[in-house]
Amino acid sequence: MTKDQESAFAMALKVKNFYAKNTAAINVLAAIVPFFTQLNNLINQLITADSGSRADLTGYAMMKANKRKALETAAQKVSNGLAAMAVVNGDLVLQKRTDYPASSWYLASEERLVTEATIVSNLAAPVAANLVPFMVSAADVAALTTNLNAFVSVISDPTLAIDARKEDNRGLLRTIDDIKTLLNGKVDVLMRSFEITNPSLYGLYNSARAIDKNGSATAPTAEVEVQPQTSKTVDKASNYNPERFYTIENMGNMDVFFSLSTTDNQAGTDEILLEPGQTRVRLAQNLAPTGTYLVVHNPNNAPIPVRVWVE
Repeated sequence: MTKDQESAFAMALKVKNFYAKNTAAINVLAAIVPFFTQLNNLINQLITADSGSRADLTGYAMMKANKRKALETAAQKVSNGLAAMAVVNGDLVLQKRTDYPASSWYLASEERLVTEATIVSNLAAPVAANLVPFMVSAADVAALTTNLNAFVSVISDPTLAIDARKEDNRGLLRTIDDIKTLLNGKVDVLMRSFEITNPSLYGLYNSARAIDKNGSATAPTAEVEVQPQTSKTVDKASNYNPERFYTIENMGNMDVFFSLSTTDNQAGTDEILLEPGQTRVRLAQNLAPTGTYLVVHNPNNAPIPVRVWVE
């Protein structure tokens, strides 16, 4: 998300939290209830899209590279065995079809690699037992087939993942627009019904609807310097409250991660990236189903200062 999008997200979470804390008073106006339900659903969609749009795709490329390397190695070993057997047997046709230099495997395009590896696999399968004297076992021949299938299955994974991330980015923008439309066109209008009958409630709603850069207009609850290569608790609640509202700002120049944990000074299961200078907001229920410790993990070799607001 951009800073403006994150601020809009913070505002939406504040409105959600406002409703959770004032449900009884607001539900006097029964017509408004479905719109707050719709808001909750849109916020959940937004969190899902945000997670997808920030997905680290390097894992796909690394997995693909590893599987390619395994295929190259397996194909080279089996083809060397076939070529050696062909030389001994005087089979010039087989020798010509299987005598590849090592560079032909690692320099080949993906399509050629798959084609040539398939040819070698098909040639080796019927004569696997005859390849043993040439340092190729039946297990090596089977491994070639396995590695070939594994590589074919991941060839398109990085591209598909990139496409999915692009779609999540588009979904993020659509959802933010849907939230703005819902609040501007529906909830704001209905909440004005409380302007005279319950001005205090209406004032709280307007405060929740305000957008500010830090997600909170108040002074931070805590300012903490997280030491290198450590995880540090920056807020501790007496009990788990799903509506507890966290705003956290990375004041350093390197990435950190934050999470809600059940253990003091230990990162939770689902960590969220917080980039340098970035402010992010989350309700407790969107961080974890349980936990009272808000923990920041600093994987860097320098201390990172963070600011935290808790509402």
